[in-house]
Amino acid sequence: MAGFGQEGTVNAGFVPASRAQGSATRTGLDELDLAIVHALQIQPRAPWTLVGEVLEIDPVTAARRWGRLRDSGAAWVDGYLSPAHDTLVRAQLEVTTDGSRIADVATTLSNDPPVLSLKQTSGTRDLLVIVWAPDLDWLAEYVTERVSRVPGVRTTRLHVITAAPFEGSQWRLRALSSAQAERLRPAEPRAGAGSSPDEPLRPLERRIAVTLGSDGRMPLAELARVVGSSVATTRRGLGRLLRDGLLSLRCNLARPLTGWPVSAVYFASVPAQHLDATAAALRTLPELRLCTMTAGPQNMILDVWLRTLHDVHGLEAHLARELGHLRVRITDRAVVLRTYKHVGRVLDRHGHSVRAVPTDLWD
Repeated sequence: MAGFGQEGTVNAGFVPASRAQGSATRTGLDELDLAIVHALQIQPRAPWTLVGEVLEIDPVTAARRWGRLRDSGAAWVDGYLSPAHDTLVRAQLEVTTDGSRIADVATTLSNDPPVLSLKQTSGTRDLLVIVWAPDLDWLAEYVTERVSRVPGVRTTRLHVITAAPFEGSQWRLRALSSAQAERLRPAEPRAGAGSSPDEPLRPLERRIAVTLGSDGRMPLAELARVVGSSVATTRRGLGRLLRDGLLSLRCNLARPLTGWPVSAVYFASVPAQHLDATAAALRTLPELRLCTMTAGPQNMILDVWLRTLHDVHGLEAHLARELGHLRVRITDRAVVLRTYKHVGRVLDRHGHSVRAVPTDLWD
């Protein structure tokens, strides 16, 4: 098994059990479907003319294929305020319930705008929830006065997120060649362009962010109509959100269709002086979906997608070997049994999008 690639990075040395045995993973989608999704992962609002040009297909075909995936709930594009927006507070929340009430609690909390994602897991907690809030006081009140009072909830434990060095919008299907991916990569913003990311969000920008949560590819004219502004003003507002890294646009695909049907969570303890180096090394791990640094008993939480259940321990062993010099210690691990909500989307049992819950924290 290969070890470190370039200094300070973990290369793709972990070999999933399914790949080691030479088995193929069926996704139910053909190569063109996967290529279109990968293209939109790179540039979620890419015009169909560009997608068609890169994939060497008719733009109408690309749009039709995407429409089928979107309408079935298999794939979707949404927008959300990114971790770069420092005025928002995020946290990982562990919830234990009365065993018979897990589904009821999960369904109730999934309808709450502050709940970004919600998973039922194995292990010592029943639910693992990502919550966001305007500030710490708001977060504390939400957990104490709302979550803890939901019938069936027994205990909660909060891990405040201090940084998110890797998140799902950076994960790729790897269905395109490097040359195709490069052609789709958006141009870097001009140096010095735009306002400061530290400036507070304007009301229009908030409305744009909330609206794109339900459809990240909404045409500009329709977006302007929904937010109640002119096309030109809406274009400027959207441009500022994207340019300053305040808004993340993400193309999602139902996990069972990705070829990575198993989701797991690792809770790790990392010496504070090695947190940044560990995060930098993990960025090259193909299985990584989310890496958050947290203030709590474990100061790093990793979400990964895997080929098989056997890989849960295989990947942990790989991380222990490759990151041992950084004194990374996995203290707990859990398998995701069901995802009820993912980045503002309520999902069905098969991971397909059912509906979007508007994430307007200012309303």
